[in-house]
Amino acid sequence: MNNLFIYIVTYISLFLTCFFLLTYFENRHRLKNPPAKKLYTVTIAVPVYNGAKYLRRTVDSLLALDYPREKLDIIIVDDGSTDDTLRIAKSYEKKGVRVLTQKNAGKGDALNNALKHAKGELFGCLDVDSFVEPNALKEMMGYFDNPKVMAVTPSLKVYHPKTILQRVQAIEFLMGVYLRKAFAFLGSIHVTPGPFTIYRKKFFDKYGGYDNHNLTEDIEIALRIQSHHYLIENAINASVYTMGVSNFKALLRQRLRWYKGFIDNVLNYSHLFSKKYGNLGLFILPSSFLSVLLAVIVVTWGTIRFIGHSFQAFQDLRAINFDLLSLLQKPQLFYISIDPLFILSIIAIALAITTVLIAKKLSQEKQKLKISYIYFMFTYLLLFSFWWIIAMYYRITGKKIRWGGRDL
Repeated sequence: MNNLFIYIVTYISLFLTCFFLLTYFENRHRLKNPPAKKLYTVTIAVPVYNGAKYLRRTVDSLLALDYPREKLDIIIVDDGSTDDTLRIAKSYEKKGVRVLTQKNAGKGDALNNALKHAKGELFGCLDVDSFVEPNALKEMMGYFDNPKVMAVTPSLKVYHPKTILQRVQAIEFLMGVYLRKAFAFLGSIHVTPGPFTIYRKKFFDKYGGYDNHNLTEDIEIALRIQSHHYLIENAINASVYTMGVSNFKALLRQRLRWYKGFIDNVLNYSHLFSKKYGNLGLFILPSSFLSVLLAVIVVTWGTIRFIGHSFQAFQDLRAINFDLLSLLQKPQLFYISIDPLFILSIIAIALAITTVLIAKKLSQEKQKLKISYIYFMFTYLLLFSFWWIIAMYYRITGKKIRWGGRDL
């Protein structure tokens, strides 16, 4: 029974992996971004609360964009900072950057404040812990020549990961780069990352601004766009870098917000689970929940099995008086596993590595990530399941998360 369950999980995992790979290869002629017929006027907002440490790099990267300066409107929204943020922000006014201030009310409020003052036909946000490559904005423009496109997402990557957790996030984000492009081919992007997703401003004018009572306003906007049958595209070589979270407590808080926010928003937009919404409703959203459920079950089951096997291994080693050296000196082919599950696992790992390599190449990522992938392979599924279990616990029990000065 146990093996039957694992075979089912393995089959579903391999099916999804192969499906996305085939989607990629079938659409390889669409990987190149369409050339822009027009360079639109763009407002980029930088909402910031106590971000003095990174603000200069963030704004400097916007000023260095390869884009006509007269078509670029940059607004810094100081969300009631108590550090040196406002002084640094004001120093950019002489370079044409506008600065708004408000009492601390959260990112959603800060973005809505910027929307009221935005002059561009397009609107985007850049978090203060992120920065953009000079070509990023131009690479995204061509998609907006299609009037059905309401948003274009970039490739979000982790900048110079150093700690183990940052290295794990670096691979996770590259997987996200790969999946977001595959979702775009399927018309099913359901998350528009906060850092540098560019929206058509008239969508906000018609359907309202950011939901400032939402844990993940970027997911809410994406689902709202999808619910009105508009398109969200992805420019895979428009690179945006963010600082990976370096400690476990902060990372848990971030993921708790992301995952509970995802559950809340998908339940709020449950009407999207319908054939009217094509691949998104019939395949992508259901498979997202299925993947999470299977991962949680496999990790729980695997942990129990691991404890049992470890105890048995301890008993076996004790029987030979822990004489490991003699076993290593006489290796036997008998010890090489030909279990079908072992072979399927090797195939799954090879496919996973392939997806990361594809994302790395297409997003023109130059960072060396071999060690990061090793950390990822040994820790991610465990971390991923743990974050989701905690998020589901918060959702089921109605426990609130403090975000933007509110309990949500």
